[in-house]
Amino acid sequence: MRLPLLLITICAALITSAAAQPTFHKTWDYPPFGANEVALYQAMEGTCNKFQTLPPSRTLNGKKIFGTIGQWQKICQQALAHTPDKLEAFLQQRLTALPANQGKFTGYYKPVLEGSRKRHGPYQTPLVARPKDLAICNGQTGQLKPNGACRNPYPTRAEIESNLQDYQVILWLKDPVDAYFLHIQGSGTVELDDGSVTHVGFAAKNGHPYVAIGKVLKDMGELTGTINADKIRNWLKANPTRNDEVLHANPSFIFFRESAQESPGAFGIQLVAGRSLAVDKSHVPLGLPVIVKTQNTHDNTPWQRIMFAHDVGSAIKGPARGDIYFGHGPLAGERAGDQNAPGTLQILVPTENLNK
Repeated sequence: MRLPLLLITICAALITSAAAQPTFHKTWDYPPFGANEVALYQAMEGTCNKFQTLPPSRTLNGKKIFGTIGQWQKICQQALAHTPDKLEAFLQQRLTALPANQGKFTGYYKPVLEGSRKRHGPYQTPLVARPKDLAICNGQTGQLKPNGACRNPYPTRAEIESNLQDYQVILWLKDPVDAYFLHIQGSGTVELDDGSVTHVGFAAKNGHPYVAIGKVLKDMGELTGTINADKIRNWLKANPTRNDEVLHANPSFIFFRESAQESPGAFGIQLVAGRSLAVDKSHVPLGLPVIVKTQNTHDNTPWQRIMFAHDVGSAIKGPARGDIYFGHGPLAGERAGDQNAPGTLQILVPTENLNK
């Protein structure tokens, strides 16, 4: 039996349309990374939920201009009564931006990796739990021996990976290059081969100083010019037999913990792609909204939006040094790896505090 011509045409159109659609990954974040009002509302809501758990009398960073927790609790109540499309206008009316500080804005993300609970097939790269013998002894990170003696320092990356039988492996990852970048980011999401999803976060480090493998590759003459994450990743992918040679030049090693929920930022809440910012908390109180004006290095477009101080970073120092959280997955990683631009940061404070 032949199908009617109209039905054949409709089926062909549906097949063509389906084939043209991109395959979206359920845990990835996509451009424009939090530019919409819903993301702003989510970031505000997370901040407000955290403020509700804190004592109202506390003054943020000990400075009256930043306000008290109680003051922000009232602002939160008013703000969240608005619909997402009205929230930004409310914040601009209710708050005042302090003078801008000049600084630099980079990016970070949470990788999404493929893994397994069992070592098999391509799943050969371990994520290691914090060992019981890791301790602070003799004033630094070391290895506590059964007899009470201490070895300083703790074993290096190369030594740990050469003696995995002495450690608890929580997951086995599919891609050793992705695993290495997870060590740099400190937390991520792992999609397991049984179809489930789990999360891993920083548990401890072995105490050795971090050595940037970008510099190692440049010193070896393997990479030239400006070194970025993509160049490093591409070299490692193209030279799998030399990965250990390069990666072991960095003695630092991160131990992980597994959790059902993804690891929060330093403020204790889940980060929102494009709206959460890592800051220097000695200058910018955690939880406060800020106005960030910089450039999206990936496509040289302006980046100007209200963000929230939700996280910190060891390299984030200064009143306008920010690290933009781009979200989960390789697209977020691509944008985060590109991001490096000058800009300004302004803290938003209750208007009435300016005259105190």
